[in-house]
Amino acid sequence: MGVANMKNKKFGEKFVLILLASVWAVICLFPIWVLFSVSFSSDSSNMTKTYLPNSFSNGIENFSFAINTVDILTATWDTMLFSLIAIVGMLIICSLAAYEFAFFEFPLKKMFFGILLASMMLPMILYVIPLYRFIFGIGLADTHLGVALPFLISPLSVFILMQFLEDLPTEFIDSAKVDGAGHFRIFFSIILPLLRNGLITATVLLFLKVWGTFLWPSLVTADKIQAMSVTIANLLSPQFYVDPRVKIASMLLALLPPLIVYIFFQKYVIRGITMSGIKG
Repeated sequence: MGVANMKNKKFGEKFVLILLASVWAVICLFPIWVLFSVSFSSDSSNMTKTYLPNSFSNGIENFSFAINTVDILTATWDTMLFSLIAIVGMLIICSLAAYEFAFFEFPLKKMFFGILLASMMLPMILYVIPLYRFIFGIGLADTHLGVALPFLISPLSVFILMQFLEDLPTEFIDSAKVDGAGHFRIFFSIILPLLRNGLITATVLLFLKVWGTFLWPSLVTADKIQAMSVTIANLLSPQFYVDPRVKIASMLLALLPPLIVYIFFQKYVIRGITMSGIKG
């Protein structure tokens, strides 16, 4: 009898969790569904009361206009390119920084680590002017590298990677040193393979951040680089009229890359953030 009650209790708890998760999923996905329905609706439909698509031909025209006239594909390519530069630079710099902070002692280590953590709380608006002058001074304005440069150093990524390194026994490093392995040989042969989940977590979080950032690309881009956030913002400007359904179609296209990336790697992100929270 006790076993049956326990099974019923577990089934009830599981049912409640699934029900709550389903309700939350509907709440989160409903706005996206409304945008999709409006994009695939006829011009005569009231956009504020459209909850189901009723004209797929009109939707295809809206997406075609967004791709060919609004030039969403160019913005996607440029944003992908400077996001990739930022991610590669972050993975190199932040993984090395986490390695040094985790396993080596050096003067003022605690102070530097405290400054690193404190910098996570600083919004870009506080240092955007000297950063802007620096980028223009070295001639990187309106370039992919110029847009990516501020994101190469990510304090959050260093913090996440350090959590993955805390459980690694120092005996691995000591044994490698005894065998004659150098500093970078240890890093590339031992540390990086063990950081796989942490690197994926940091990559996804930085990609989402760079893809959606607006302030910095709007300052340093002009004619050569089209950032996705700036392109979407221009659609909302009253000086640039575009059919509202085309605007929504453009937003849906801009949403696809980060949505796909997060869906494929969400388990690594959740695991990485959970580990950081538990150990931190």
